[in-house]
Amino acid sequence: MKRILTIIMIILACLAGCRAAGPRPPIELPFVIHQAGTSVSTELRILEEREYPFMLKFMFRANDKADHERVRKLVGEYQKDRQGYFMKPGIQTPLKVTINVIDSSGERLFLEKEYMTMGMYSGPAANFYDRKIDFIKLTPGLYRVTVQSLKSTPELMNTEVILGIYSRQHGKI
Repeated sequence: MKRILTIIMIILACLAGCRAAGPRPPIELPFVIHQAGTSVSTELRILEEREYPFMLKFMFRANDKADHERVRKLVGEYQKDRQGYFMKPGIQTPLKVTINVIDSSGERLFLEKEYMTMGMYSGPAANFYDRKIDFIKLTPGLYRVTVQSLKSTPELMNTEVILGIYSRQHGKI
């Protein structure tokens, strides 16, 4: 009986340790992007080395054509001209992404980069449009990811925005 109880306690400790080690992609977090200086932060556990899509999801009410069109205009479109510039970039949203590695010695900076996000990456889906921030190569480990809005964009005040960190590109396995 003691042996079974010991095994159960070890399993529970392992499960608690796994949860404490940080969530794994896909992760979606609400982001108040329309106010300069606001940020969203999460720990992130990476198990496989590869590029991870960091995306913004701009939500619209699924059965509301007017809201759907409003959000599409804000996000922009995905067509680019011959020079690679978005023809209809939508509302540009400057962001700063900071990624720290967390290990036994503490935290150390892995990436700090500013992005000017614009245009549509994909969509519409059921109730959102995607916008790419970047594809960031990460190796196995624990990270702290912080994304900060650098400019007020009052046009987005009534639009729910979600920061997504995914394990794969949409539609790919």
